[in-house]
Amino acid sequence: MVNSFREKLYEGLVQEIKIKKLLVNKRSQFQNIKIFETASYGKVLALDGIVQVTEKDEAAYSEMLVHPLIQSLKKKPNNVLIVGGGDGAIAEEVLKYNFIKTIDLVDIDKEVVKLSKKYLTKINNNSLNNKKVKIHYDDALNYIRNNKKKYDVVIADRPDPVGAGKSLYKTEFYENIKSLMSNNSLAVFQSGVPFLQKKELEEVLDNVEKFFKYSGLYLTVVPSYIGGFMALVWSSNNT
Repeated sequence: MVNSFREKLYEGLVQEIKIKKLLVNKRSQFQNIKIFETASYGKVLALDGIVQVTEKDEAAYSEMLVHPLIQSLKKKPNNVLIVGGGDGAIAEEVLKYNFIKTIDLVDIDKEVVKLSKKYLTKINNNSLNNKKVKIHYDDALNYIRNNKKKYDVVIADRPDPVGAGKSLYKTEFYENIKSLMSNNSLAVFQSGVPFLQKKELEEVLDNVEKFFKYSGLYLTVVPSYIGGFMALVWSSNNT
């Protein structure tokens, strides 16, 4: 049995986490999924060898993706789109607002959702079973190309731009997100750790400036996402 997890997201830099108990190690149709218990982070979800969420520090990420947007809107939002988010952490935060009517969550991997419902309830508080949450098992780029529904809040809880996540950083992705946004709307995009992903952040900022009148970024610190501050890029066409 493997007693440690080694993340090699960045060239020449490794994060090693000791595993107390390996809960899941399987290959889905799309990626390798690991869920394991640790002393440092509690339970950890890793996809294709990259940490996605941990029990101990997920709030520093999920709360910052959700609450600044919703609380910045002049009108209370009704409809929310979550791109990714199969672990349910973002949906759990959105559900704290009773005025939210619908949450569409788009995740390509049904197995991630299934396993998160079973093993990550401390993170998602059973949000994935909430009647307000409709889960769409689809490639997010395909979903937003073909969807006509308008959203007040769009949250791109996307992985890093590797493997299946690459399509969520294409110029077309931002253009299609714009077409789904209502007149009273904001969008936010997970955009990596600038200290180690400067090029990726610059590309995100360039793309949102092409399609949105207003944009910028704010920062959070998530210890399990090594490299310091994490950038969250927001955009809007509101006045």
